[in-house]
Amino acid sequence: MAVDEEELVLDGSVDLRGKPVVREKTGGWRACSLIIGYEFVERMAFAGIWANLVVYLTTKLHEGTVTSARNVSNWTGTTWLAPLLGAYIADTYLGRFWTFIIFSSVYILGMGIMTLAVTLKSLRPPECQPNEVCQKASSLQIGIFYFALYVLAFASGGTKPCISTIGADQFDDFHPKEKLRKSTFFNWWIFVVFGGSLVGQTFIVYIQDNISWGLASGITTAALIISYILFMIGIPLYRHKIRAGSPLRRMGKVIGMLIKNWKMQVPTDAFCLYEVDSKEYLSQGRYPIAHTKLMRFMDKAAIQNTSGSCPCTVTDVEETKLMLRIFPIWLTVIFPSTLLAQSVTLFIKQGLTLHRNIGSNFEIPAASIGFFLQISMLLSLIFYDRILVPVSRRFTGNPRGITILQRMGIGMVIYTIDMGVAAITEMKRLDVIKSHGLADNANAIVPRSIFILLPQFGIMGIAETFLEVAKLEFFYDQAPESMKSLGTSLYAASLGVGAFLNSAILTAVNSVTGRKGHQSWILDNVNASRFHYYYAFLAILNIFNYIFFLAISYFYTYKREISQALGEDSTKVTEVVGPNSQNVNVTHNGIQCNQIIRK
Repeated sequence: MAVDEEELVLDGSVDLRGKPVVREKTGGWRACSLIIGYEFVERMAFAGIWANLVVYLTTKLHEGTVTSARNVSNWTGTTWLAPLLGAYIADTYLGRFWTFIIFSSVYILGMGIMTLAVTLKSLRPPECQPNEVCQKASSLQIGIFYFALYVLAFASGGTKPCISTIGADQFDDFHPKEKLRKSTFFNWWIFVVFGGSLVGQTFIVYIQDNISWGLASGITTAALIISYILFMIGIPLYRHKIRAGSPLRRMGKVIGMLIKNWKMQVPTDAFCLYEVDSKEYLSQGRYPIAHTKLMRFMDKAAIQNTSGSCPCTVTDVEETKLMLRIFPIWLTVIFPSTLLAQSVTLFIKQGLTLHRNIGSNFEIPAASIGFFLQISMLLSLIFYDRILVPVSRRFTGNPRGITILQRMGIGMVIYTIDMGVAAITEMKRLDVIKSHGLADNANAIVPRSIFILLPQFGIMGIAETFLEVAKLEFFYDQAPESMKSLGTSLYAASLGVGAFLNSAILTAVNSVTGRKGHQSWILDNVNASRFHYYYAFLAILNIFNYIFFLAISYFYTYKREISQALGEDSTKVTEVVGPNSQNVNVTHNGIQCNQIIRK
């Protein structure tokens, strides 16, 4: 018996064989649970390495403060920039599902190599001995360790832009209940992400510091394999979007045609711009986009001319407009990622100099102080989703409570406050060092508890609740429907570029402040460093970045919902063109335009 059309999802989702899927048997939170399960474990593995990497580099491979912080930032930057390549592969060649399957397999391979690198004694230099110069790691030891790190970074490029997008694809934008569930999806997605990070920064880091790095790496590798198998078991439940082809190729064609037609006049009547039947888009897994009056100069790419060359379609032009409008916002969210990078570099180096004992037998790993960032983020996210959104919704009428850009702006302000708090905390730490005469002793433990760092970690967690969640939602939501992987990868890319920017700023500051015999702000001896100057400098830079963000966001116009773009009378995505369409004849530059348009 044929499946009733009313039982099918309306957004064009299919199964792995390309057949339409039934709503009750696929998608929703049931499918998301397996997807989220994998993400939880992957973030646990990533956080276990990321949070404690600077400690491993300094205590096991014997790198200096600036070198280790720079290497952590470079690896982090590569990890978060690689999704741009993964998104291109997913959207152009393999699709999101198969890209994820292949790259997650490579990720497991990378974890296996990492386990060997941290387990075998021959792959790391001997421990430092008191009053002796530490032996540097050999080229082979460094090469194998960093090879494992960058295999993980490469593999992340294929998993990060796809897994969250696959999760969001499990909800139908054309079904009221599923659309409402999707509006909270990214809040709970980030909740799980930080939940996994929390376990990584506590349980995994504790094993690394108190038992062995090899055991910790082995546990995460085994957990990844199990979660990968469970993900595969859920294949019959997943909804997939038809691969729409290369978005970069379409955007490139639009830019090329715009340059070619630059001297032409934009037609006053949009009906004269080139467009094809909506059903042609649907067969490609795309949605047609109605013409907008924004960035009208780009409409030149869709002008039909007498040269005989095929112009771009209105939809291609509108997709390019959307991505170009996102780009300035993307630029403004890069710098806050440099502030986030402090939580796993300089914040951790501070923690290593402080008392970390609870009782007489338990010592908190320095990297585990990030636990408070995760807890702060998780608690504030629950408060935001369950209390702040419903209350603000009553006043604004916005289903999200406040707009995405407003949420991002609040996050930037909190990040600035956090850097101020970090600077004040560091000044107090240095006062204690000065009063006890510890500045010249790089190995001295400052008689203050590591918990004095709790405020700067806690405030950063609140900042992430606002900015990081909003970033992910913004780039997914505002990207064209056929470019969701690319849009999601922009979120990751902002973190990556921010990490590289942090590395560059760190190197520049260290170089400039150390000129003409002056003492650099950042030294291998943390007790003699001046981190508070650096934190204050970052806060000032973020203020200027925030002003830039306000200017850009003031002029930003949000993308219309799919249902609005297709029309309020659209009950099925496959019925865009039909009784409600008509032929329109318009003449422009001597060319008669005969287009199928929707009323």
